[in-house]
Amino acid sequence: MTRECKAARERCVILDASSLGKIEVLGPDAAALLDFVFYTRMSSLAPGRLRYGLALAESGAVFDDGVVLRVSADRFVVSCSSSHVAAMTAHLEAWREDRFDLSRVFVHDTTPRWATMAISGPASKGVMTALGLGIDLDDTAFPHMSARDGRFAGEPARVARVSFTGERSYEVSVPAGLAEELWRRARTAGAEPLGVEALGALRCEKGFILVGVETDGETMPQDIGMGRAREVRTDPYVGDRSLHTPAAQRSGRRQLVGVAVAGDEPLPVGAHALSRGARPHSVGWITSSHMGVGAGKPVALAMIEDGASRHGETLEFEHFGTLHRGTLVAPCFYDPKGARLDVRP
Repeated sequence: MTRECKAARERCVILDASSLGKIEVLGPDAAALLDFVFYTRMSSLAPGRLRYGLALAESGAVFDDGVVLRVSADRFVVSCSSSHVAAMTAHLEAWREDRFDLSRVFVHDTTPRWATMAISGPASKGVMTALGLGIDLDDTAFPHMSARDGRFAGEPARVARVSFTGERSYEVSVPAGLAEELWRRARTAGAEPLGVEALGALRCEKGFILVGVETDGETMPQDIGMGRAREVRTDPYVGDRSLHTPAAQRSGRRQLVGVAVAGDEPLPVGAHALSRGARPHSVGWITSSHMGVGAGKPVALAMIEDGASRHGETLEFEHFGTLHRGTLVAPCFYDPKGARLDVRP
């Protein structure tokens, strides 16, 4: 796994990301449906641009996250978590039927139709050039968080500049039957294989969450550092009322933090942070932990009570009777300003 992570940070890797959701939302009310379903407003997206967002349950808890592409005024593509494609499709369809004119907005899961390869790393632009997609890859013409249409092997191809590694990245989607050819040509151009475990380590040192790992059935946007929309949005959306209940605003909520380790060994996942007061108890736990190749040290994410206000505090973490120590810090350990997104050899 270390070899794969080094390849991503120093050269170029390719990951089969075909399982990521590709749910199309179409029609005159498509933007309104997405604004209602997503905590992050999507109607202000310009065509050809992407935005990361959260979808909430009615309880206000994080239901899923993903990236939304606006293809045109009345057409969007929702790229949701691989394991939540069916659930997200059902979620969108349920609110479509509940609140909207069914002749003005449609939801269609196109995930099986497309193969998607994520090509990432400082040398990824060179690999993309070798694929001959007919797209202007200049960073001004094709900036991060945008998408362009091209051609691959005579068929339509869509390329999105979006990154889960923290490096310059391109997600190339082609008809499913061309998956093997796309993989072969990218490998020939120099891309090295990347597996999902290595991807997990890369996203961990960037502080990127994985829904169901950094979140549970009680985690709300403000717990993972995305509280602004709760304060500024006045239009209705799924979960809006729940975000303003006493439970949502109480102190002691578990919040996302990074955990810096003094030694050379990563903290065990699941280790509980201990409060040593009059009544010793757990105040949270380690959700993800890896050796950070880019950071050059072990990195971990955790959900800790009032964690956002406790940066700099050192805690003991217990795992099967063994104590470990770690200091609470901001979740991003690697390139916090995002400069690597445009780096190339």
